[in-house]
Amino acid sequence: MLVDTHPTTISHLKGESFVTTSIVKYGLIPCAPFSPSTAFTIRCLELYRVSHNRCPHISVHAFIKSICDLHSVPFKSYLSRQFSISYDLYLSMRTLTAELTQKALRRDSEDWRLRHVCPPCTYRLEDEEKLKFSMLYTMDGNDSLKRIQRREVIPVSESVDDNSNGPPVLGNSIESMDNREAGKGIYLTNDLVNQWSKEILAQLCPTYSEDETDDNPCAERWRNMRTSITARMWGIFEETGLFLALCRHGFVLMLTDMIRSGELYLFNSYVIMWLVKLTIC
Repeated sequence: MLVDTHPTTISHLKGESFVTTSIVKYGLIPCAPFSPSTAFTIRCLELYRVSHNRCPHISVHAFIKSICDLHSVPFKSYLSRQFSISYDLYLSMRTLTAELTQKALRRDSEDWRLRHVCPPCTYRLEDEEKLKFSMLYTMDGNDSLKRIQRREVIPVSESVDDNSNGPPVLGNSIESMDNREAGKGIYLTNDLVNQWSKEILAQLCPTYSEDETDDNPCAERWRNMRTSITARMWGIFEETGLFLALCRHGFVLMLTDMIRSGELYLFNSYVIMWLVKLTIC
C-alpha cells in the first residue's frame, strides 16, 4: 500500500495543469503540491481512517511501521510526516466531496441534519396522533477526555512573579494552529458557544452564591468543591472533554468540545438545549 517501496514513474495525463491532479487520478494522494516524490494509495489512507476511528490509539507512526514491515522495507521517520500530510489532504477531499453531495441533494442547510437525524423523533406521518412530548433527549458531559496545552518551558528562577507568593508564570503556547472543521451540523463551533458566556447567562438565569450557608449546614464543610478551588484544577487543561445531546433512540443530536471550560460545562448544556429546542420545535 505504500507506493514508493520501489521507484515508480507516473506519466502526466493530457489536459491536466498540475502533476498532482494526474497523481490523484491514478488513485494516489501526494504529500507535496508541485513536485511530490512520495504518494500513498487511497486504499491505504482509507484503511488507516477506518482503523483509527475504531481504535484511536493507532498512531500514524505505528501504522507506517506496520506498512513498512509488510513491504519489507526499512522504516524512515520522515515517512510518518509525509503520510500525515497526505492523510490531511485525503480527509479534506472527503469533506469537500460530502459537502458538494449534500448541496446537490439540497441538504446543506445548517439545521437539516438535526431535523432529520432520527426518523422516529423527527419524522411525522399523516394523521399521526400528537404526543404530549414530541421528542425526548438527554445531555451529559464526559470530562475524561482531557488534554493539557503544551507550552514553552520557563526556568525555575523565572517561573514566579516578583512576589514569591504569586502564581506561576506560564510559557507561551507551542500548539500548532488547527483551522480544520469537522462534523458540520454536529459539532458546535467555539465561537457559537462563546456567545453564551458566564456573564450573559448570569443575567438570564438565577445565580447561586456559595457564601450563603444559613440554610445549608453542610455547605461550610464541603470546601473541596468550591468553584474557586476547582477552577484552578481545570485551568491547566486546554480541552476538558465533550458535551453531547442524544435522543432516546441513541442518535447524536449535537456535541461540543469543552475548551478551557471544564468548570463551566453547564453553559455548554444551555447552548445545546436552546439549539435543539429551537430547531425541533
